[in-house]
Amino acid sequence: MFKKVTLFTNKLDEVKGFYEYQLGFRIVEEDESSFMLAIGESQLIFRESDRPAFYHFAFNIPGNQFTLAKGWASSRVELNRQEGMDEIYYANFDADAFYFEDPAGNIVEFLGRRNTDRMGNFTVDSLLNISEVSITTPHVAEVGKQIEDMEIPVRGNKGIDPGSLNFLGQGAAFILLVAPKRTWYFSKKKSEVHPVSIELTDGRQIDIDEEGRFGTAVPENPLSDRLEEMEFSGAAMLKTDEEWSIAKGMADRANARPNAVNTRFGIASGCKIFTAVAIAQLVEEGKLSFDDVLSELLLEHFPNFPVTIHQLLTHTSGIPDYFDESVMDDFEELWQDLPMYRMKNTRDFLPLIKDKPMKFEPGESFEYNNAGFIALGMVVEKLSGNDFSDVIEERIFQRAGMDRSGYFQLDRLPAETATGYIDEGATWRTNQYTIPIKGGADGGAYTTAADMAVFWEQLMNYSLLSEEGTRNLLKVHASDEEGHYGYGVWIKKEEDEILKYHVMGYDPGVSFHSGFYPSNGSTLTVLSNESAGAYDVIQLIEQEKMN
Repeated sequence: MFKKVTLFTNKLDEVKGFYEYQLGFRIVEEDESSFMLAIGESQLIFRESDRPAFYHFAFNIPGNQFTLAKGWASSRVELNRQEGMDEIYYANFDADAFYFEDPAGNIVEFLGRRNTDRMGNFTVDSLLNISEVSITTPHVAEVGKQIEDMEIPVRGNKGIDPGSLNFLGQGAAFILLVAPKRTWYFSKKKSEVHPVSIELTDGRQIDIDEEGRFGTAVPENPLSDRLEEMEFSGAAMLKTDEEWSIAKGMADRANARPNAVNTRFGIASGCKIFTAVAIAQLVEEGKLSFDDVLSELLLEHFPNFPVTIHQLLTHTSGIPDYFDESVMDDFEELWQDLPMYRMKNTRDFLPLIKDKPMKFEPGESFEYNNAGFIALGMVVEKLSGNDFSDVIEERIFQRAGMDRSGYFQLDRLPAETATGYIDEGATWRTNQYTIPIKGGADGGAYTTAADMAVFWEQLMNYSLLSEEGTRNLLKVHASDEEGHYGYGVWIKKEEDEILKYHVMGYDPGVSFHSGFYPSNGSTLTVLSNESAGAYDVIQLIEQEKMN
């Protein structure tokens, strides 16, 4: 019944911290004045208000997890009590319930539906949906009739009683319609009139204004609705003077775990810019030159590739690629002879590269090349004396404050990381056997939308490189019909004006775009755990929120 419920509070930051950190709920959209929580199949929105407000609302949980849920909650909050009891069985609903309050004074109820079971321990992913939402109004009869006219029945078919607590709905979802000053169960609080907005699963809207009357329904977020229509699975963040972020779809389809705004996603080739920054840092330290030659730096591995660091960074080297996008279109073919689970470091790619002939003379043309960045990663390792991933994590992620980013193995992914999915018509499969088990210099890191915003900020304020080094990284070094390229970064220009510096990445089960817009210093990142979608969402957000 409930798709989205919007409540109001004058304690937005406290309430957000309570649900996100104290309870561990997933935020799936936020901006400066609101945030949205994933509640199973439903979504709960808190919007900033200049006046105090509190409501009663309930969440459905599996009945067999009720005791586990109660233990989970009582370790985080103090449960409300009534007549010495901290739980109650409602025979008419065949459900057990317990209650607690959040920092705004909202009375939160967990309802264990005895006819619903779920295996495993209780977590926030056990929440099924929003079960109950209160509407307090001095116009109970009037509002009740308007809700009934929407074919939402009064429970028991006894009609609306202005002096009672009225349940409108059916099954396991109800609107609680009540007059002011009624004491709520398991609370000493008396009901108060506050605005509330309810979007039903069929798209119909119930909007109650500050006087407790039906208001005019206004779409909460047309962009969010567009993303649902596109069936986007991933997260996006736009950072201007303010921040806006959103998440859609499932991070784990099998266990119905939703993506959140802080979910980690693979970014495929999007992290070539990290390799470029590390190379530029070594140049600034005097350990390397952009004119140094690969066959001299790594003679034992690349004796026949007399190409420069500059040419490797700009895809103009002509060295053979392990995945030649000009003649290959199935990335999975690579692992038929060389299992993906053996691809854990840069040296593991050598058999796919070292004995092949050059594709063209160095500097002759621009042709996107993954192997060139594998070679750059090996240069980083030789000059630093450390594994490539360790270098990037120390020199870029830690220095920039990208706390949730890393080069994680597919069989050791940390919590809150999205699984990549490959859709095959009516079925799907994960990307577990389609990409190297651990990413490296040419791609495969994991990050979040917020961490990418931090990366752009730290790069542009010269915290990762000097001003001269940063300008050189972002300078146009190569071009073709698709666009302009710097060192590890694409550059969108219109005549002499730079419109955007951006990176992108595509793998089976991964699509990613992230950019910095110099005209106003904004950043925009879209990450997806599907093979396509990020580019379309980038275009949509640029049109809807940046024009």
